[in-house]
Amino acid sequence: MRVIFLFVLAFSTLSLVAQNQVKLKGQLVNFSNQVEVEDLSEFQYLLPPSADRMIVPDAEGRFSINFPLQAPNYFRIGRNILYLSPGDDLNLVIDYNKNLAASFEGQGSEANLYLRGTPFPKGGSFLEAGRRIGKTPDETIDSIMEAALRRLNELTALRSVTKEFKRLEEARIKADIINSLKMVRSYAGSARHLDETQRKEFITQYAEISAPIIEKFMMGFVDASYLKLVVYRDICADLIKVNPNAPDSRKIQDWLTANSLVRGMQKLNDKEEISAVKSKITAIQTSEYRDAALQFHAMLMKFGKGDKAVDFTALNSDGTPVNLSSLKGKVIYIDIWATWCGPCMAEMPAYEKLKEQFKDRDDVAFISLSIDSSPEIWKKNIESRNATGYQWYINRNKLDAYNIVGIPRSILIDKDFKINEMNAALPSAKNLPAQILELTGSQAD
Repeated sequence: MRVIFLFVLAFSTLSLVAQNQVKLKGQLVNFSNQVEVEDLSEFQYLLPPSADRMIVPDAEGRFSINFPLQAPNYFRIGRNILYLSPGDDLNLVIDYNKNLAASFEGQGSEANLYLRGTPFPKGGSFLEAGRRIGKTPDETIDSIMEAALRRLNELTALRSVTKEFKRLEEARIKADIINSLKMVRSYAGSARHLDETQRKEFITQYAEISAPIIEKFMMGFVDASYLKLVVYRDICADLIKVNPNAPDSRKIQDWLTANSLVRGMQKLNDKEEISAVKSKITAIQTSEYRDAALQFHAMLMKFGKGDKAVDFTALNSDGTPVNLSSLKGKVIYIDIWATWCGPCMAEMPAYEKLKEQFKDRDDVAFISLSIDSSPEIWKKNIESRNATGYQWYINRNKLDAYNIVGIPRSILIDKDFKINEMNAALPSAKNLPAQILELTGSQAD
């Protein structure tokens, strides 16, 4: 009996692990060779970046990836929004240039087929980048409402999606209506089918007609759970102005504050300035947003500009182990790349040109650091290009301190072996040579 109990317990544990995983496989078309399954929730920019959901497809774009997921959430691959739940197992084909043509099969497919038609908030949602601007304000408003009604009918027709998905998507439709109505005046100002006089008249009339309609949709629409939706986040600041006493107004304001502080910290290079932001973060009342922002703050404080570079061991083109610290005393520029990264390969000519520019200086070192899936692939590539200089290879996992999530990525280290830039300018940047030269403390020869 004890053996049976242990077997059942082990089987149940394995089932629970499987239920907390998402499986995606299929093909990506017209993508670069490194694709992130991007978190689209309100924590999209609050939490530190992660490489847990990075797709590296093969030469034909085929891939397979599993990742943990504790609760349903929105994600994005290319221009397609996905709604994934624990236990989803999807076969998909996504073309970056044709989001409406994406195909999904398997558990979770119906929701994701519906999401292909999600309006783009930055394009004015139902305005479709201004294409729905009519000859009159009334005609334009009617066009927005007709588009929203069609979307609502499509949502109502879904049969295998959860009540929560429908609740969120109904909120998205309402938020898209508000976003569309608010952006009409911006698009009307450049509408080609209206002359200058007609545009001015349109905008004046629309301001009067639309104001009460927008306010009607905004009233009672404050719900922090809708922050999962990008378009809701785009309008939430206006929503809490209209509904300042709503129960969730404080939570939404906390999200806005946390998001603003994190974005601000990312622009700072001085650790003293970053450190000073912590007191503002700790003042945030909503714990999940405060804690997320504190995680980002801790990441920036842990290692960055002004800190001693973390040493690592790589392999050179001869297969010999080499240490970063062997180049102490020089200005070190590290170009991190892989053969499967299209943008990385596009930077190679600029990297070679940059290296050539400093070839006669012994106080500058350029490291071409590959994180390819195997040293054989890397070596074949550098041999085909007759690449010279410091050609190194390393497993990405050995670069944890440098938080290598996406590439191309460059790191700049000064003569004192301290980080000058964790995210340095790419080789093609025009200001990079001057920045390197300044770190040498001398003039060009």
